[in-house]
Amino acid sequence: MAAAALLSAPSARAQDKVNLAVAAINLAHAPAALAVAAPEIFARHGVALNVTDLRGASPNCIAALVSKAADLCQVGTTTGTDAIAEGADLVAVAALAGPFAEIILSSAAAAKLPVKADAPIAERIKALKGLNLVSSAPGSANYTMLDSLMGTVGSSIKDIRFRTLPEVPAMIEAIRHGQIDGAFWVTGSLAPNLVDGTGVRWISLSRGDVETYQNLPFVTVFARRDWAAQNADLVKRIHAGYADAIARLKNEPAQSSKLVKDRYFPDLDQALWNDGYEAGRRAFLDGARVSRTAWQDSLAMQAKSSQKDYSRAAFDKVVLPEAQAK
Repeated sequence: MAAAALLSAPSARAQDKVNLAVAAINLAHAPAALAVAAPEIFARHGVALNVTDLRGASPNCIAALVSKAADLCQVGTTTGTDAIAEGADLVAVAALAGPFAEIILSSAAAAKLPVKADAPIAERIKALKGLNLVSSAPGSANYTMLDSLMGTVGSSIKDIRFRTLPEVPAMIEAIRHGQIDGAFWVTGSLAPNLVDGTGVRWISLSRGDVETYQNLPFVTVFARRDWAAQNADLVKRIHAGYADAIARLKNEPAQSSKLVKDRYFPDLDQALWNDGYEAGRRAFLDGARVSRTAWQDSLAMQAKSSQKDYSRAAFDKVVLPEAQAK
C-alpha cells in the first residue's frame, strides 16, 4: 500500500523534459523565473522545464522554436503573431500577462516638459512628442504598444525620435548620462534609475494608466503546431503549470517575490523591487488564458502599426482551447 501511494504521488511522477526559450528574464516573464526558482510547481504536472534566457533577443526566441532548438518560446505576443503572419505554423499554449511595461524618462528630460508625472495620461503621452526614446525592435510587443500609445492622442511612434535598444544595462547608463530621454520597457527593469534619481516613472501600463489596455495579451508561450499536436497531453500539463505559477505570483506575493528576486535579482534595491512587483502583479492573466476579444484587439492594434495581415493568427486558429478564456 505504501509503495502504491508513493507511485501515485505527484512528486514521484515521471517528468517530461521541455526546452523553454524565454525572451528575457524580468517581471513580465516571472512565471518562467518562478518555475526555475520553484521547480515543484511544474513538477506537480510531470514537467521539468529547461529554461534558456535570451536576454532581450525576442527574434532569437522564435528562431529557436522554428529551428527546433526549443520546444516552447515565451515571448512578447506580437513577436509570435508576427512570425505566424509571415508563415510560421505556431500555436499559443498559454497567455501569461497583460501590458507589463512602463516609460521611464530621465529626470533632466522630465524637468523640461510642460507637464508633470501626475498629469492626466493624455497630457503625459502628448509630452513624449519629439523625445529620444528607446525600446525593442519594430514588431515587438513593446514597439507595438508604444506606437499604439502615441495613437491614443492622434500621433504615432513617428512623432518621437525612436531607436532600437533592447539591452537593459545600456538603457540604464544611457538615461544616467543623458544620452537618451527615456525608455519604454518591462516594469521594474529600469529601477536603478529610480533609485539614484536619474529617472522618473512617466507612464505605467501595468498599474493601469491606460485602462483599455489592461487585458491585452502582452506575453504568450508559443509552440510549433505539429509539436503541440504530437504532445497534446504534455501541452495541457504545461498550461496547468503556468496557471499554477501565475496563481502563486498573484496570491502568494511575498513568497513568490522573494524566490524570484533571490534567484535573479539579489542586488536590486528591495523597496524598488517591491514597487515593480506590486505594480505588475495585477497584469498576470488568471488561468494563463486570454479572451477572444482581447486577442483580436491586440491583433488589430498590431495591424494598425505594421500594416500586415494577421488573419493567420486569429484567436480560433492559434489559441489552443486550454488557453482560451470562456
